[in-house]
Amino acid sequence: MRLFTCLLFFAASVALGAKVGDTYESVIAEKGAPKSQIQTGTVRLLGYPDVSIKLKNDVVVSISAVASPPTSTRSPPSKVSNQQAPLAGGSGPVTASGSVDAIKAQLRDAVDHVNQIVNQPVPYVPRTRDNWNQCAWFADVWFHPGAETPDFNNVDIRKTQETKNYENYPYASSSFTPDRAFIGNDIEFNSMTKIFYQDRTIPKKKLTEDEMVEINRLYRIIGRCCTELTVMGITPELQ
Repeated sequence: MRLFTCLLFFAASVALGAKVGDTYESVIAEKGAPKSQIQTGTVRLLGYPDVSIKLKNDVVVSISAVASPPTSTRSPPSKVSNQQAPLAGGSGPVTASGSVDAIKAQLRDAVDHVNQIVNQPVPYVPRTRDNWNQCAWFADVWFHPGAETPDFNNVDIRKTQETKNYENYPYASSSFTPDRAFIGNDIEFNSMTKIFYQDRTIPKKKLTEDEMVEINRLYRIIGRCCTELTVMGITPELQ
């Protein structure tokens, strides 16, 4: 039985044409140019017809098989929609995006990419007597507790970006960061990305137009995946 399981694992690895630990160059050499490619920071996502490959620092960290339609030649049961039909092999219901595991993987990748963009480091200089009077002080916290869940299917985060509380000052700091003076023009607050703020003891980087457009695109993926999982009675996980 163990030998049979090992043979199955080996066959699956050969079919995917890549494995965890491979480099970006070896993946391209093995599988050719991807159908789609998304890169955010050190993370790169390669899309192939049969597989989705995630790399960090150009090394493969995860591989997800792309769900294919059922291959059975038997007629489907009556009164069963495409969204409820079982996948070949019994891996779960089919939706517009594939199996439950495939939808969860897409949601996780989209959330990871949003986190990487939203939580980029903010430039700062040492807080000294020379810039003391130029540094705005934000009491004990940078942000109030809680966060609103965005309407991922429709929100445009470019319209909710707030910078005026910071850009009027050369620098800004708080009791959490008394030794650091963050550059005022490089800081923002956005109520529609606050749900992804991972460390609220430091300010958040002012996002560029391109970065906000990318988050809008990722939000649409998150919205679609959340809708599909909810319809199937599964609670989406954003954290």
